[in-house]
Amino acid sequence: MHRLTGRHPRAALAVLIGLGSLVTAVAASVPAPAAAVSPLSWSTVTNNAVPVPGSAKLFNSYSQPSVSANGVVVFGARTKGPSSPVRGIYMRNAVGGGPVTTVAQSGGTVPQPNNTAATFNDFPAFPRLDASGLTVAVRGQSTPVWTYTVDGTDTKTGTSGIYATVGGALTSVATTLGAVPGMEQDAVPGAPPGTKFDQFPGAAAVTESDIVFKGNYTDGGVSKTGDYYRSLTQPGPIMLIANSATRIPNQPEDGQVTFGSTAPPSASGHRAVFVGWDNENAPSLGGLYLADLNELTPTIQTIVGLGDAVPGQPDQHFTNIGEGVSFDGRYVAFFASWGSETQSVPLTCPADGNAQLIAYCLQEYPNGYIATVPAHQGVFVADTLTGDVVPVATTGSQFSDLLYWVFSGRPPGTGGGDEETLEPPRWRSAAFVAVSGLPGDGFQVAFKASTTNGVTGIYLEQTSSGTTSLIDAVDTTTPGTVLDPSAPAGSFVTALGLERDGFRGRYLAITATMLDPATQESWAGIYLSQVPEVLAGVPQVITVSSTPPQPGQVGDTYQPAATSDSGLAVAISIDPATTNGACSF
Repeated sequence: MHRLTGRHPRAALAVLIGLGSLVTAVAASVPAPAAAVSPLSWSTVTNNAVPVPGSAKLFNSYSQPSVSANGVVVFGARTKGPSSPVRGIYMRNAVGGGPVTTVAQSGGTVPQPNNTAATFNDFPAFPRLDASGLTVAVRGQSTPVWTYTVDGTDTKTGTSGIYATVGGALTSVATTLGAVPGMEQDAVPGAPPGTKFDQFPGAAAVTESDIVFKGNYTDGGVSKTGDYYRSLTQPGPIMLIANSATRIPNQPEDGQVTFGSTAPPSASGHRAVFVGWDNENAPSLGGLYLADLNELTPTIQTIVGLGDAVPGQPDQHFTNIGEGVSFDGRYVAFFASWGSETQSVPLTCPADGNAQLIAYCLQEYPNGYIATVPAHQGVFVADTLTGDVVPVATTGSQFSDLLYWVFSGRPPGTGGGDEETLEPPRWRSAAFVAVSGLPGDGFQVAFKASTTNGVTGIYLEQTSSGTTSLIDAVDTTTPGTVLDPSAPAGSFVTALGLERDGFRGRYLAITATMLDPATQESWAGIYLSQVPEVLAGVPQVITVSSTPPQPGQVGDTYQPAATSDSGLAVAISIDPATTNGACSF
């Protein structure tokens, strides 16, 4: 027999096998990680007691934040009525001190090009922050920014764009003005000349030198999509990474299938990672890819392809990879699923947010909606240096679900909704994961998950020098005052948010909502923790699930088996101090 070990073992079981007339399995050693000595320490970046800069109105709700390796946090936030709410993107140096400052805000003037005095009205995507600096990427919706005359007809255009704080000043990086004469540098690369972008779904990623984003466009009446980048330091046109005409790498040499869809990318240094599929709703080709932005035409390399073997899951192969990937320059954290089994998840319409969107949801789904999700889900980390892919968490005995849902889109006949796409509203799911490499080899990764006993939390795992530890950072059994001393007494955390750029260096930034079940008093905010260099894991119980033959004879074989209540693979080996080489796996 062979030695049983997972690709990424977290628990070990030493087995002693006696010879002769008696064969006995003994659980001689179970070195499971020790329980955490203390929970993480949290500080408040902002909460519902903080006024919007320059206003008496208080913050009320927040998008998931991004954080730099220096502890600077950027986030989207808004106020509540009864008057028109303020929406904006804000920043705070949570480690160095100082107040919350404004990056961009509803009612603020859109940067040039803008010949209409257009102003922002919303910021529908997560803001992103450069890992080592202060450059912020923002996606904004506005009134039309440009008016011009064609054949005697006045045209107004430009209601969406991507912006970045270049040299501290908010600057237009990508616009929907590519069809305007004289603005050809904003046209869609790889499309017919003069093709403009229609929309920029999702959030743009930003580094010290580049901004990387997803763009939708129309070519010959057909909707198409792609991922693109633009240099923030060298003036020039928008550059193509991959689009609907790009051949998918991991297919037979004679295959000519192109990407039907690509996901918003992540970036670090001069490299970007993204997920692409032949068909996003029913993929048969695609995967997770790495693009080198140092090249004029970026080379696209496969990190993980659909159909690749699933680490830690014998005889299983990836059937889909989620769009939300986190990249720190070496490690890529991602969600994936495998197998054909599904499970049902009941969903209810949102109670807070755009009134037109809520009304449309209640009209379409008055009794809620039942979503079907893969039963076999996991969070994995790929090392782009070594090519290794290791499992971090999978559904099973500990975790029941890694997907979370929102209802988004534009209600028919309105300009409402979050403008995430130009599509009608629908339910959309996403997984939330963020990775940060350790000095040398190894990484720490944060992910959001629901447990089999109904608790939702953000969990932290560390893999370094062949060892792994897992801790529960915060969950829906956590008292609100553990995160925020200003939270209502008696409150508990009810909701948590994590973004792919929410864990940099050792700083972890999250959103949290608390509720006092007795008074129904609610509270929310953004919170920051400096994660220890070494995580102390939660305890796990290993159970031997096999029975040795009774009696056993010399030369017999016995296959020991064991499971862990963490749902992780158990590595089984023979204790070399007790067998004298008399048996082997």
